[in-house]
Amino acid sequence: MYPHAFGDTPPPQRWRLLAVATLQQAGLTLVRFGLPALAPFVRADMGLSLPQTGAVLGAFDLGALLAFYVTGVATERWGERHVMAVGALLTGLLAAAASMAPSLVVLTLVLAAAGTGFASSQVAGSHAVLSWFGFRERGLAMGVRQAGLPIGGLAGAWLLPWLATRYGWRLALLVAAAWCAAAGLATWIGLADLRRVGPEPQPPAGAAPSFVEAPWRFVRDPTLVLTTLTACLLAAGQFSLTGYLPLYMVDVFGWAPAGAARLLLLVHAGGIAGRLLWGWISDRLLGADRVRPLALAAWAASMSAAMVASLAGLSPLSTLVAGGAALLSGFTMLGWNGLYVTLLSERAGSSAAVMLGLSMTVLYVWTMLSPPAFGWLVQHVGGHHSLAWWAVSALQMVAVATAAGIGRVLAGTRAGRRLPAEVR
Repeated sequence: MYPHAFGDTPPPQRWRLLAVATLQQAGLTLVRFGLPALAPFVRADMGLSLPQTGAVLGAFDLGALLAFYVTGVATERWGERHVMAVGALLTGLLAAAASMAPSLVVLTLVLAAAGTGFASSQVAGSHAVLSWFGFRERGLAMGVRQAGLPIGGLAGAWLLPWLATRYGWRLALLVAAAWCAAAGLATWIGLADLRRVGPEPQPPAGAAPSFVEAPWRFVRDPTLVLTTLTACLLAAGQFSLTGYLPLYMVDVFGWAPAGAARLLLLVHAGGIAGRLLWGWISDRLLGADRVRPLALAAWAASMSAAMVASLAGLSPLSTLVAGGAALLSGFTMLGWNGLYVTLLSERAGSSAAVMLGLSMTVLYVWTMLSPPAFGWLVQHVGGHHSLAWWAVSALQMVAVATAAGIGRVLAGTRAGRRLPAEVR
């Protein structure tokens, strides 16, 4: 088992922890995925180009990128409760400041600072789930916690365009910031009396890597490297979908910004279902195998991106067709995250928080660069969004190959020595 094991009777408090971790994730994501929903309004109000809009969307992830590794170290030192609560409060307060930004430069810088708190949910929240849930519960539990991302995104896609249409994007962002800060307070209060019960955790097999040693240990583990590479390729598709689907509808099909942004409701609804179903499949149907469902999810994401690219040939585009494409794309292109986090954390074992922080640092390089790169590509091929979506489809298919590589590495490792059950 993972070092924090509870034998045959896991504590019932784990469900409260899961609920709080999911709430905290949703609060942070209301800001993070609320930004794409507000992108058409921000672009119109500030007169931004597509690459400039992409830079605004990528700024938040730049802040997260700079914070992931430090957040992993902080989680090991101070525990999940402190890191999760402070992270949500920090993002909420700085997002409120961003709603008052007078210029593109100030908006971008403040959003980058706000992104530093986002790392808390991904690292500390994931570490909490890994610590409290048994091996054959983790896939689904991590899927539930990861569903906090599309839950927050769904709330943002439903509420924020409505607010922006009536009161402007600045007030809409301020509302999202307030909810995020409230989630931080709820985390601090909700986990205040939580104590582990049952047998004491077993000590790790070896000393945890130091701040300097951890990156070296990470790059020497081919499973960690390939899992991270797979997540990077899939994230390029995920963040292109959530960042540019509304703009695709506006620029190619002439949709109103509010109607286009509401498609993200269906994207995130599909993402919620995907994260729960892939986790359940991994735990219950595939014997806690994380690799095969990850490869299948990558293949499905490639097919969905190709479907979105093909929409450009339909004119006019009916609401029913666009909605179906958004729902299916959300299911496939947003559904894989829990598998990635669980696979990497189980492989890392007692160093899970630090290694997850390192992996997500690399991952968020891609998430930061994907939106402006997508916008740059559209702009330099004469405004043809479909070509950019075909490129996304190709990247998702490469992820199928890298996921298959993870399986080969693990199979070879098993042939040489007996692996702990956590990474089988």
